[in-house]
Amino acid sequence: MQEASPTRHTKIRRMTQNHRSIHKASLKRKRHKTHLGKRLAKQLRPWHRRLGIFCAIFIILMATSGVVINHSNQLTVDTASVEQKWLLDYYGIKPPANISIYQTTPNNIASSDNLIWINQQLAVEGDSDIKGIVSVGNMFVAVDSNQLYILSKDGELMEKQDTSMGLPRGIEAIGVESRAIEATESRGQIWLKAQGGYFMADDDLIEWTQAMPFAPIPWAAPITTEQASKSSQDISLMARSSHLTWERVLLDVHSGRFFGSLGPWFMDLVALSLIVMAISGIYLWQQGKPKKKGASARN
Repeated sequence: MQEASPTRHTKIRRMTQNHRSIHKASLKRKRHKTHLGKRLAKQLRPWHRRLGIFCAIFIILMATSGVVINHSNQLTVDTASVEQKWLLDYYGIKPPANISIYQTTPNNIASSDNLIWINQQLAVEGDSDIKGIVSVGNMFVAVDSNQLYILSKDGELMEKQDTSMGLPRGIEAIGVESRAIEATESRGQIWLKAQGGYFMADDDLIEWTQAMPFAPIPWAAPITTEQASKSSQDISLMARSSHLTWERVLLDVHSGRFFGSLGPWFMDLVALSLIVMAISGIYLWQQGKPKKKGASARN
């Protein structure tokens, strides 16, 4: 019995030493893990900062464009035309092929391809190229190949006629023949030149009768004055602007299409960068988080 006591003490001592060795090894592994975490955090921190600066620019751009798009109606962005020539060139919007100025005073009457302009305001978009515009009394009458448009002096469309209403097909020109009604009053007689010949309108512009004029008809033709040349340049820019609004530009910027075919992929890259930033940010926050007192005491 006396000899067993040293053996028991020896076993207890060995168990204590083993426990200390295991504890030291555990502490060593924890210190190594902590050291690796700090090294990784040290490497991630500058990249996290760079990604943040890179993404911040596009986040501001996307957030600003998104807010404006959401309120485009109140801000009238949906109807505001783009007048910057470089932006129109970037979208590939070309000037109209045909611009005709029919009158500059007292009203500015013009056409660009299939568009009718009254006092430099877009009045009507025709189905095909405008063949001519004339002023008759208190209204304007314009024609394209198979349509006739009656507009007020303010540019409001009052009536539209087509071939189903008796209008001649294949209209080539429109003209006004002056005729005297009384000594102090005159009214124009509207004529159309079409593929089937010449047609004369009645007083209400409802029926068209094929006839042969007794005198040459003054067909509507563009004027070539200096003022008309300046007006033509203004109409050219407005015609291009009518095809592009600021809402369309903002939508393209917001989606990335503004930057070309690679734009959507670039926006995807920004989105992935934000995901990486979120993950690395959580990791850095976790590494910098102070340890609990209980855990410190145990260590």
